[in-house]
Amino acid sequence: MSRLLYNLPPLTSLAVFETAARHQSFKRAASEMNVTPSAVSHQIRALETELNTALFQRVHRGVDLTEDGETLYQTVRTAFLDIANQTDAMRSKSDQRGVTVGSTTAMSSLWLTPEISRFWRTNPEMRVNQIVSDRLDFGNARPELVISYGPYNTNGYTGHPLFRDQLLPVCAPALAKDWNPQSPNDLAKLPLIHLDAPDKRWTSWALWFDELGYSGPLRRGIVVNNYMIALQAAEDGVGMVLGWKHLVAPYLASGRLVSFDAFATPAPTSFFLSMDTRATKTLDAEALRDWIQSRSYPLLGE
Repeated sequence: MSRLLYNLPPLTSLAVFETAARHQSFKRAASEMNVTPSAVSHQIRALETELNTALFQRVHRGVDLTEDGETLYQTVRTAFLDIANQTDAMRSKSDQRGVTVGSTTAMSSLWLTPEISRFWRTNPEMRVNQIVSDRLDFGNARPELVISYGPYNTNGYTGHPLFRDQLLPVCAPALAKDWNPQSPNDLAKLPLIHLDAPDKRWTSWALWFDELGYSGPLRRGIVVNNYMIALQAAEDGVGMVLGWKHLVAPYLASGRLVSFDAFATPAPTSFFLSMDTRATKTLDAEALRDWIQSRSYPLLGE
């Protein structure tokens, strides 16, 4: 009844789709799920029929996601991560060697998860859980630590700036060669990928252009509600996205995206690390807080 109530496709099909999309291979998805590749293919075809859209493009060595497939994958992945983190947090309530960190999808994927992996190398005995919410609304769960763009104004938490990033335009390398903007006016004429995230504190193109002193019209472009999807669209050559320099560093280092450093401006607010005041006596929470703070970047101007 729950699937019908929420008008969802079959949950089995969504689980098979997420596995195939993650591996970009029906064969590897079948191996993980202990079924045959034909069973995976059948579930994907059924899902594509129900949604009336192609989710994969078949290629020589596997499959690639279509644009609709990438959008669905990011949505399903976020939902599964949220469910997994929530249930894991419930299981670990009695675990005294654990601490939970809340953040948005982008912060978790691009910065926090790699840092936690480094933390585990020297603290393998400590259990660290993540709760991901793009609204920073964690329901009944109450993480000991929260990382947010701007202050986390929730009762019972105290926060301090973690790092202040830089904002700059980024796009696919091929487009950068063609465009080569020399002024804010040039940038405003290019196709822009707009972020309409649940957390309205994320800086918009309009606010960023205001900071540059440009108040003219902006070219209309696509609008997405998730920063990871915005980065994927930019990588696919859809347009230019506003980049938080430290967050998009993996994309820049790999060459998947390039930045226009001449237009870099300080972000209007810092990323904040907040701690539940009830966790201040918890050694694990304090240890992870101190680690995260040690891995942050100097605030601009300091």
